[in-house]
Amino acid sequence: MMTHSGDLMVLLEPYFANYSIAPILGGATEADLYQVTTNQNERYILKKQVSSLQNDFLNYKWLERKVPVPQVIFYAQYSNYEWLCTTELKGQTLDSYIDTLDKKEVISYYAKSLKWLHSLTIDGNSLVQNLNERLLVAEYNYKNNLVDRSQLQPQYQQYNLGELYTKLLAMKPVDFELVFTHGDYCLDNIIYHNGELSGFIDLGNGGVADKYQDIAIAIRTIQDDFGDEFVSLFYQDYGLREINNDKLAFYMLLDEFF
Repeated sequence: MMTHSGDLMVLLEPYFANYSIAPILGGATEADLYQVTTNQNERYILKKQVSSLQNDFLNYKWLERKVPVPQVIFYAQYSNYEWLCTTELKGQTLDSYIDTLDKKEVISYYAKSLKWLHSLTIDGNSLVQNLNERLLVAEYNYKNNLVDRSQLQPQYQQYNLGELYTKLLAMKPVDFELVFTHGDYCLDNIIYHNGELSGFIDLGNGGVADKYQDIAIAIRTIQDDFGDEFVSLFYQDYGLREINNDKLAFYMLLDEFF
């Protein structure tokens, strides 16, 4: 439990009459996270970040009534921060089920949830994730020492970041299979409850992009957490029969810069 700061009181009191608030520690995110609990035991998540929460807000609103996502209570720019308050989804992140469910079941959930997201009809209101802009951010990140070399995948360790970026540009695809993408399709960004998808979270990088943006991260996650022998199961349950390995390699390498 924590004392309500002035900023928090200004933001929360128009929406909540009687509540408590506590920090959430250990989340894999740049944002400060808080859990807001009302006296009716309703729970909400409040995120505080210098920037970039507006995309989460816009994507949550666009996805409403299309796929399960948290309900937005408010989005605000206040006191040099962005703030986003949503309902807390029931359940646990999909990675937390690795030790309690059969691995094949977890991967099946992972694949079928992505297939659902990618099946949505995109429109003029969908955010667009421009690949050229993303490449410029990747260049900025490595030139400003924002890429942690120790976290690079083993196959990239022999290269310096400039060499990797040049390699990345040479691999850039020329055609795109555009869908609504999550943008960071990791196991800890999918919430499951009682065997059903409770919702997608952390959609700040989401929007219209090539489907391999998500598929590449999913495949790398499976290779790291389960092993290569489980990759074919993901493809089967997602429904991907012909694999574009060039795109897979490109988007895996692109993700190393973020």
